[in-house]
Amino acid sequence: MRRATLVLCAATLAGAAHAQTTPVFTQEMVDKGREQYHRTCAQCHGRNMVNAGTTVYDLRKFPTDQHERFVNSVLKGKGNMPSFQGALDEATITTLWVYVATRGGKEM
Repeated sequence: MRRATLVLCAATLAGAAHAQTTPVFTQEMVDKGREQYHRTCAQCHGRNMVNAGTTVYDLRKFPTDQHERFVNSVLKGKGNMPSFQGALDEATITTLWVYVATRGGKEM
């Protein structure tokens, strides 16, 4: 009985820790991200992230658990994508991430 209680407590604490680290995105954040995306990214990645995925990366498939990879790609560029370092600040990149990570608000 004591072991089961300890396991339950550990699972509860792990769940609480996960809940605290999981970001909460709001519709307002998604909307700001959409506006910025259409100013900065849509020319290549397609309106609402819809493109053929043959010449540019299909952002609808970007792994949502790879925030650092996203930021690195935006800041340093990748393949044909130019670097946006100095052109986009951290807050702007975050709004873009919210848009991409929620698949344009479809996965909130």
